[in-house]
Amino acid sequence: MMACNNEKKPVEAAAETKEDKAAVVLPYTAAYSSSFEAGNPEYSATILQGSWKDWETNKMENMKSWVADTILALLNDNTVIRGVDGLQARWTKSRSEYTSVIDTVQAVIPVYSTDKKENWVLVWATEINTDASGKKDTVAVMETWRINKDGKADMLLQYDRHARKK
Repeated sequence: MMACNNEKKPVEAAAETKEDKAAVVLPYTAAYSSSFEAGNPEYSATILQGSWKDWETNKMENMKSWVADTILALLNDNTVIRGVDGLQARWTKSRSEYTSVIDTVQAVIPVYSTDKKENWVLVWATEINTDASGKKDTVAVMETWRINKDGKADMLLQYDRHARKK
């Protein structure tokens, strides 16, 4: 006799697969690179801890542990800073203007440029800053960090957009 088995098997979600796809012709040639693949997620953790959590909790003294001495930082206000000491001084001064910072990270993406052989971390976030008078400012921020062969950030490209005034 055959036993009746009405047990339902769970339906498995279709697994995402990396498929070989035909090359796409882009309408522009990328000046830097258009050849990227997934990067090292440990670099994402480094950037989120250093650039975001340490900023939020006002711990700029940790910067030298994850930033290269020779960093080149192109900041959101068009300031160019060379060297970790200059960046640490700038961020310490800027952070002192706020009594509170609340960061929300929408996305963090580690990527590796296969033709340039460079690691990058992309961060999209929103920051709410409160100054000493209690005024709040909301800013959408995008940071692009390059990571050197020693695992330290050696370049920062930073962009932001303040919330629209109503």
